[in-house]
Amino acid sequence: MMRYNDVEFRPATVDARAEIVAWTYSESLDRETCITLCWIMGDCEGYYMRTVGDRYVEYEDMEALNHVAKYAMRSLNVQFEFEERL
Repeated sequence: MMRYNDVEFRPATVDARAEIVAWTYSESLDRETCITLCWIMGDCEGYYMRTVGDRYVEYEDMEALNHVAKYAMRSLNVQFEFEERL
């Protein structure tokens, strides 16, 4: 997991795909809530992003989003290349 400002990369688990989420504070709930901006999925060639509507391109803090997305893609593709060699 990696978080920069209000953007977070969540690696895949047994029950969920890897994803990038955006956090916002909800005053009515008095806690942070998140929405998924994109999922990161793998195939035989590596990893790719699948966005949710226009959430990715319309997100306000593009600097944080790009920083997290690059980290996520690089770390997953390094893992993919390592596993491919085994």
